Amino acid sequence: MLAFLLLCAQAAQQPPPKTQNEFNPAITVFSDILWRLDNKDVIEIEDNGDVIRKDDKFLLRETEIDFRAAIDPFADGVFILALEQEVPGEFEVDVEEGYVRIKSLPFGPWEEPPLGTRIKAGRFLAAAGRQNRLHTHDLAQPQRGLTVENFLGEHPYIGNGVSAEAFLPLDLQLTFEALQGGGFAMGENGTERPTFIANLSWFDTFADEHDVEIAGLALYGSNDEEGRRQVHLYSLDVLYKWKPLKQGEWTSIVLAGQVFYGSGEFEEDTDADGFIDLTGTRRAWGYFVYGQYQLDRRWYAGLRYDWTESLENRENEAWRVTPYLSLYVSEFFRFRVAYEFTNSDVHADDDLHTFLFQLTVVFGSHPPHPYWVNQ
Repeated sequence: MLAFLLLCAQAAQQPPPKTQNEFNPAITVFSDILWRLDNKDVIEIEDNGDVIRKDDKFLLRETEIDFRAAIDPFADGVFILALEQEVPGEFEVDVEEGYVRIKSLPFGPWEEPPLGTRIKAGRFLAAAGRQNRLHTHDLAQPQRGLTVENFLGEHPYIGNGVSAEAFLPLDLQLTFEALQGGGFAMGENGTERPTFIANLSWFDTFADEHDVEIAGLALYGSNDEEGRRQVHLYSLDVLYKWKPLKQGEWTSIVLAGQVFYGSGEFEEDTDADGFIDLTGTRRAWGYFVYGQYQLDRRWYAGLRYDWTESLENRENEAWRVTPYLSLYVSEFFRFRVAYEFTNSDVHADDDLHTFLFQLTVVFGSHPPHPYWVNQ
C-alpha cells in the first residue's frame, strides 16, 4: 500500500502529458458584411487607374482568419489572412498581419530599465493612432472616416518592418517603428524608401472609473522612389472612458478624437513637356471627434464628426457627420446601423447621403475587444 501511495504522489507531481492540440495556434474567423445605400454615384479611382463604384453595394466586405500562438516563453506569433471585397463577386487575398512579437530575451538585464523593450518584426498595423491599430471589425463606426481616409487611406496603414515598444517612467510608452515605405495615402508612391514613426502615449485610470489615454505621433517618409519628395505627418490622439464601478457592464461613456497635420513636397510637370515646372509643399489640417454612450448591456449609440482640408488643395474643405447605433447580441455577434452626411467643396463629393448596415460575426477562439468596449 505504501509503495502504491508513493507512485501516486510521484505521478501527481509530474506535469500532464502534452496533447497534439497544444502545439496548434488559436484560430479565429471574423466576418464583416456591409450594405450601403447612397443618393448619388460614389467612385474611387485606384492607383492603377481602375474605377470602382462604391455606392449601393452589398458586400462581404472582409473575412479575416486570425492565427495566434505562443512560440516559446520569449515570443508570440500572429498571422492574419484577409479576404477583402470591394466589387461584388471579386475577392482579394492579402496578409493583413504576420509578425513575431518578442516579449523578452534570456538575458539578465533585459527586464530592467532602460531595456524591457518589446520588439515586433514582420507585417503589422502601424502605430499611426488608435484608429489605425484597429481591424475593420473592431471599429466603433462602420467606416474609418473622412479624415483618416484623407491622411492615411481608406484601408489601415499596414507596413513591413520592425517596431520597438519601451515602457518609460510616468506611465509613458514609447513606440518607434521603421517600415518599408508606401502603404498610406500621403506616401503611397514612396515604396522604395523607409518610413519612420514615433508614438509617445500616456495612460492612467482615475478613481477606478475614468480612463484617459493621450498619444502624440510623428511620421516621416517620402512620396517618390528617389526620396526627393518628403512627407511629414503629426497627430494628437485622445480617448476618455467612464465606466462606473456599479453597473459597469451596463453603462459607459467614450469620448475620443484625433487631430492631423500633414505636409508633403510635390513636383509637377504642368505643361507635359517632360520637365518639372512646379515644386512646393502642400499642407493640410484635419480632425475627427466622436462620443459613444452605452444605453444598456447590449446597445451603444454614438455620434462622430469629421473635418478635413484636402491634401491636393487645402482651400477645398469637407466635413461629415455620422450618427450610429450598435447592438451587441453577444460578444460574437453584432449589428450596426449608421447614417453619413458629407458636405464638400468638391462637387462630386458634396451633399452625399449614405446609409450603412453592418453585420459582424466572430467564431473560434476570441481575442479581446478594445478595452473601451465592455463586451
